[in-house]
Amino acid sequence: MKGQRDNRFDHAGQQGFEGRAAGRQDAGGLAGGKRASGQQAPAARYGYSAQGAHRAAPQGARGKAAPGATGAHGMAMPDQTAYMPAMPGAGSGGKGAGGGKSSHASTKMPHKAVFIALGIFIAILAIAYGAGVFVFHERFYPQTTLGSLDISMNTREEAAEQITAVESNYEVAVSGEGLDFVVSAEDGGVSIDADAVISSAASDVNPWLWFIQMWGTHDETSHLAASSDEGALADFVRAQVDEFNADAEPSEDASIVYSSNSGAYEIKQEVYGTQVAADQVASAVATAIATMQDTVQVTEDMLVKPRVLSDDERLANGRDAANAMIKCDVTLKSSDTGVQAGEVNGDVISQWISFGEDFQPTLDEEAMGAWIDDLSSAYNTIGTTRTYTRGDGKEVTAEGGDYGWSVDSETLKSAVKDAIDNGTQGDLEVSFTSTGNGYTKAGMDWGAYCDVDLTEQHAYYYDASGDLLWESGIVSGVPDAENSTPTGIYWLKNLQQDVSLKGPIDPKTNKPEWDSPVDYWMPFVDNLVGLHDASWQPSWVFSDASAYKTYGSHGCVNLPTKKAAQLFDIIQIGDPVIVHW
Repeated sequence: MKGQRDNRFDHAGQQGFEGRAAGRQDAGGLAGGKRASGQQAPAARYGYSAQGAHRAAPQGARGKAAPGATGAHGMAMPDQTAYMPAMPGAGSGGKGAGGGKSSHASTKMPHKAVFIALGIFIAILAIAYGAGVFVFHERFYPQTTLGSLDISMNTREEAAEQITAVESNYEVAVSGEGLDFVVSAEDGGVSIDADAVISSAASDVNPWLWFIQMWGTHDETSHLAASSDEGALADFVRAQVDEFNADAEPSEDASIVYSSNSGAYEIKQEVYGTQVAADQVASAVATAIATMQDTVQVTEDMLVKPRVLSDDERLANGRDAANAMIKCDVTLKSSDTGVQAGEVNGDVISQWISFGEDFQPTLDEEAMGAWIDDLSSAYNTIGTTRTYTRGDGKEVTAEGGDYGWSVDSETLKSAVKDAIDNGTQGDLEVSFTSTGNGYTKAGMDWGAYCDVDLTEQHAYYYDASGDLLWESGIVSGVPDAENSTPTGIYWLKNLQQDVSLKGPIDPKTNKPEWDSPVDYWMPFVDNLVGLHDASWQPSWVFSDASAYKTYGSHGCVNLPTKKAAQLFDIIQIGDPVIVHW
């Protein structure tokens, strides 16, 4: 092997030197000569040792010494230029061995350095990449938030611990529009599965793309899924809002209202109040809890707003329809009494009009009927208490009975309804189911009358002018539950002669308990109780005011036969019979 290398070198030397050396040179001397002269030996320049160069020097390598140059041992040294690599194109015989090796090295060395540097760079990148994958396999990227929490570069465990720590002391401050309160975790029944939240958020971290994703901002709030007790939270928030709203101004919808000043319906403007919508606040708090936000700002949008505005076309349509319904203007009058009972106009009718969800007006006939019933009651006198002064100056108070005036309310309701539908204006006749001889609301609503005074045991008949036409002593019914004479103001039902007055049937005998024939029968309580002659009574009882206690009747008013005949001739059916104590 060495022989072959030396032969290659010998051949290269022959090609590279211009002449042969004059004599065999000692390799060591050559090397030493070179060292002494400060020049590097060719062997050393090309990487060979002096010893190796000595061994490799071939016989044909000896050349002439350069003129004037000697080695350390007095040997002539070749010209330095003889050992220099031939430049391309120099010399007459082609490239020397040394020249060929130097050209090859100068080409390969820069390429090798580039490859080495590139390999080192790739190795560094690979290490850095691997380190990034390792780090972000367990950690979140920088600039990562989770709700109000900063979990940048946190491990999953560290981020979960942050959530758990915050949850225990978590609260939401609610403020704005005058409302101010705090919802604690306990108030809202707040709970959160920290591990589940972190596991979900970590799914967004791709460690293999860390070198791209780590430079941006990362909001993982969407994975924050805290929960609250919906019922408890709503109750707590509503309690706070209701307390606030108690002193706040409520909003009002635009509406249709009747103006007594203008006598017409108008549209009332809506009102924007300061009350807060509790459900909207509760929803905002629930949303804040879901993402662990610690504040909720109550805005104007959360105020209770009117639902109907004044520019709603339905209001205008309803107003116009209602104004058409109050065109009626009638005066209620009675031709029998000459009394003006009342008026039905816009002020009255507006009390009976209501508006539906579509703002169309409807006449509330039930309300109208109640108004007419009240009016009728005010003008009805049947059964009411009347106080009057009798012809002899005694003041009398009587109540009950069936005599008096009674408005036919059902007929009046129908007449008023028709008048409203037709927009009638003028007078409207009031009809009565029962009438008297004269009309007053609380006094004598009669003309001629028969006064039966049970205290005096005396009866009187006055004409319409108040003049006494007849009087007589009487015997009234026995003062007990079954036979006492009923009190009240009645009207005379009939005038009959030769009548047999019979009592109820005795179940034992199947016959009337009594059967009393009379000449003059003047009933005033149906056909059961009346004034009549009582020929069976002793005459003295009609002048004894206490005789009724022992000689009293079954309830009728007993009269002497002569007096009964006189009264029968002057009293009229329909005349009031007033029985009182």
